Amino acid sequence: MFRKLIDKLKSLSTEDGERFDPATLDDPVALITEWTPLKRGGASFCTRQLVRISPLRYEFRASWGAKAFYLIFLVIGLGLLVMSISQVIMGGTVFTEDVIGLGAVGLVFSVVGGLMFYFGIRPVVFDKQHNCFWKGKISADELIYATANELLMPFQEIHSIQLISETISNKNGSYFSYEMNLVSQEGVRTNVVDHGKLDQIHEDARTLSEFLEVPIWDGI
Repeated sequence: MFRKLIDKLKSLSTEDGERFDPATLDDPVALITEWTPLKRGGASFCTRQLVRISPLRYEFRASWGAKAFYLIFLVIGLGLLVMSISQVIMGGTVFTEDVIGLGAVGLVFSVVGGLMFYFGIRPVVFDKQHNCFWKGKISADELIYATANELLMPFQEIHSIQLISETISNKNGSYFSYEMNLVSQEGVRTNVVDHGKLDQIHEDARTLSEFLEVPIWDGI
């Protein structure tokens, strides 16, 4: 108990000591922008990779490691569901607490794994042909109404690329997760990616900074 308390105090003191001062950017928008994590949680590995589709288009796509991670949850859940159902159908077992519990755990794992896979493999797109950023698969007709769709962000609204870090703690220890956000001219943030590979997120930010012609606010 005391060990956990000491570790928590250490992490808080480290975060306070390394807190980024937006005033150093000499940009009034940075002063009205939040610098706490926009998307809580994260991963200790690289979940998305930036892919150049064409000279006019970049996409963040799910890494193989992320897909495998999502599928593990889904496969385990489906396996537990099949086991519980087979015990009832083939073994003639009634719905005991053990069978119901097994099925409930399987259902939870299946739903969580399915949701993680669905949202995790959605492309994150930067497209100069349509001059906007979006998440997911959106038809060309919907792109016409970019300003009316919350999933879309026209390039002219992007003021900068923000990079920040977050310490994730669990029973096995702690690690850093690094977050990339787009900041609008009003200081409103939109999350792009959030993962644990520092070199990769810096490299991807530099690529997108040149592509979008906006600065990087590196608060890591």
